Amino acid sequence: MTDRAKEQLARRTARDRSIALLLIGTLLLLPPFAGIFLIDGNVVGVPIPFAYILTVWALLIAGAALLSSTLRDGDNPPSPPGTPDIDD
Repeated sequence: MTDRAKEQLARRTARDRSIALLLIGTLLLLPPFAGIFLIDGNVVGVPIPFAYILTVWALLIAGAALLSSTLRDGDNPPSPPGTPDIDD
């Protein structure tokens, strides 16, 4: 497998993972699933539903940050040989 094919595969995998992250985040924040955590109680002084939403939110941000580096690297693919570079 060539380097270009490996880069394309890594980018495609990261894109698929970002879509999965979006779907999982949506599912975790939908009322039927989030309603499971509507119980009385506190976690370190924070109500459980609030702690659940903040934890899911933080994990989604961390997942997006991890995936963004792979997706950002593929935004500017190298130009084909013989193509002049245009600097703005």
